[in-house]
Amino acid sequence: MQPQPELTRLWESSLPGIELFKAQLFHHRFSKHFHNVYTIGLNETGQGCCQHSGKNRVLMPGSFNLINPGDMHTGQVASPEGWTFRNLYISLSVIQQTLTQLEWAGASIPYFHLPVVQQPTLRPIFYRLFRALDNWGSQLAQQSLLLVLVSQLFCHPTKSCLNLKVAKSESKAVAAVKAYLEAHYAQPVSLNDLAQLVNLSPYYLIRCFRQQVGCAPHQYQRHWQLLCVKQALRMPVPLSTVAVDHGFYDQSHLNRAFKQTFGVTPGQYQKVNSVQY
Repeated sequence: MQPQPELTRLWESSLPGIELFKAQLFHHRFSKHFHNVYTIGLNETGQGCCQHSGKNRVLMPGSFNLINPGDMHTGQVASPEGWTFRNLYISLSVIQQTLTQLEWAGASIPYFHLPVVQQPTLRPIFYRLFRALDNWGSQLAQQSLLLVLVSQLFCHPTKSCLNLKVAKSESKAVAAVKAYLEAHYAQPVSLNDLAQLVNLSPYYLIRCFRQQVGCAPHQYQRHWQLLCVKQALRMPVPLSTVAVDHGFYDQSHLNRAFKQTFGVTPGQYQKVNSVQY
């Protein structure tokens, strides 16, 4: 019987300082090694096992691997059905920059205390960030989701904790950010751009915005972008032109986002609603 083929992929994300890794393994063993970056991994199916800090660890589906730079460890398949997982490799400089945006008060950079944790609330955030880094997520979405992920990680399984101030309404700041996002819906916007606009820290701004608007700034920008697309589709303009004019990479990128939000493709919507001359 032929062994099942293994699939692995390691690639750079569009956000500098972060690499992505996906693996479906059936017999591979990782020899003892370390990374010079933070590793945040999600075990998806099957089981793996590793040796970390002199102890053997079982990696169950749904668990997270949290490995500090320089931590020596191994890894291998531990179940007949194989082992699938995905990792984020985040550089020290990116973590330091993110902690600055979170107004980290610690004297030194934090580290993961437990190498394997069960944290179900973290999974949807991890998947959203992974998809944003892998596909055509906006820089604003990538930075915002990274802030949320890091804040939750360093508030739980580490020896240090963030001291976050309570989010207030900040009505004027939120209104200014909304207006800016509406005016720049088709352009790349960074989280630092928004924070500097209203003189608030990035993560505090995200929390205030979500509290008042009901979604994060990058989600608001995307929805406004799609609302403008809907208006444009009332004219018989080529879909490829609409996509590029409204800040999408191509027509297929627009198709996915539009259908996910409205339940129909842009072509279906245009066919029924466009005004013919």
